[in-house]
Amino acid sequence: IRLAARQDGEETSAPVSEEKETPVKLKDVWKKKEVTLSFEAFPPKKDSDFASVASAVEKIAQLKPDFMSVTYGAGGGTSAYTGKIAQIVQAQGVTALAHLTCVSSDRDRIHHELDALRQAGIENILALRGDYPEGYDPSAPRDYRYARDLVEEIRAYGGFSIGGACY
Repeated sequence: IRLAARQDGEETSAPVSEEKETPVKLKDVWKKKEVTLSFEAFPPKKDSDFASVASAVEKIAQLKPDFMSVTYGAGGGTSAYTGKIAQIVQAQGVTALAHLTCVSSDRDRIHHELDALRQAGIENILALRGDYPEGYDPSAPRDYRYARDLVEEIRAYGGFSIGGACY
């Protein structure tokens, strides 16, 4: 809450609420708007850079995009920060879209991530297979071979608006 200024420049004692709009599911945003504006944030590659990323997200959110996506450790970043950055996005009144990859995750890891995103109030997930890590054997047995497998898992878990980056 802050104090409002009157047109003559004098402060008034009437508080003005600065409540932020509740984040929504992206499918509802796309139903209402033909054109949307979004930005993408990347988790830091080093833990010491988290504050810098958080600050940048707060500044970008001031542009009032329709949503901001947060990648899952692309380019060597750490996926541990995806949910935390998405929370910062939503604290600014902007809807967050958290990326989630499955290439090197088992069901327990995915359910841990889904639990954390739900607890953080994140409603939107972009499901991706993800890039193979260096030295990864794509023929090795695993819980998820394709992004569609991850989409099915998230759908069964329930409660999220799901997008997919599939090929």
